[in-house]
Amino acid sequence: MTLALKIIIVVVVILVVGVAALRIRKLRRDEIRELSQPVERRLMSPPPSPYAPSKGFRLLDGPLDATRRPEPLRPRLETDRAYVFSETQMPGDGEVIPSHLRHNEQWALSKSARHSVSFTGMRVGVTALIIVVIVGGIGLYLQHRSKAVPTTSTTTTTTRPHSTTTTTALALPSSFVATSTSGETATYRVPLKNYAVVVHGALGPTWAAYKMGPRSTLEWQGTVKQGAVESLQMIGDSQITIGAPKSASVTVEGKTVVFPSPLPTTLVLSFVSS
Repeated sequence: MTLALKIIIVVVVILVVGVAALRIRKLRRDEIRELSQPVERRLMSPPPSPYAPSKGFRLLDGPLDATRRPEPLRPRLETDRAYVFSETQMPGDGEVIPSHLRHNEQWALSKSARHSVSFTGMRVGVTALIIVVIVGGIGLYLQHRSKAVPTTSTTTTTTRPHSTTTTTALALPSSFVATSTSGETATYRVPLKNYAVVVHGALGPTWAAYKMGPRSTLEWQGTVKQGAVESLQMIGDSQITIGAPKSASVTVEGKTVVFPSPLPTTLVLSFVSS
């Protein structure tokens, strides 16, 4: 069920309730009108006289004949005065009817009841209008919120192919032995492009210099203290100069480099990458 359909159903229910309330109000108003219709004055008993009954007496002349009753005197009509002989006859322009003869107590009650009923109907109408406005506002807010927030989410998964690099591990010798020796330079072949060269001050301090590349670029030089190590990652051909080879030891990728014999004062280790 969509949101718009729910809003329509709520509005219809509110309208039905409002119509029912107005119908009940009309029925009550008609009932009150029937009760407040004018009553025939001839059926109304006159109010009691405010005067106390007279205790006078009169003298009768001669004997009283009980079989014969005296005729009452007929009323005399004055010719210069207007008389009303029918209740349906409207009064003249100059005659004013007292308020207690025009309306009775029931009529006053009906008038007050009418005002209360109309006020109640007005309150019902205003309440129904306020409810309709509130429900409409809530419906518009929910509809706007449902449009602002997407109900479905699309997930895109991108699968990238895994690049597989196969490295052929070349077998390293248990130790590196010089292939050739020329003066202070000993040449070693290393079957790697990248390799780590570690200089260890095993028996005492020593001096070392790292050079790399076809132009023998200096990468590092300094003193390696006794018991300390200096490691550097070399690429391609390189040259490691040892100042005191008797106090030092060198390893390539953890494998021992065997110094030539006899040892010169300064030893140059030349590593050729194959």
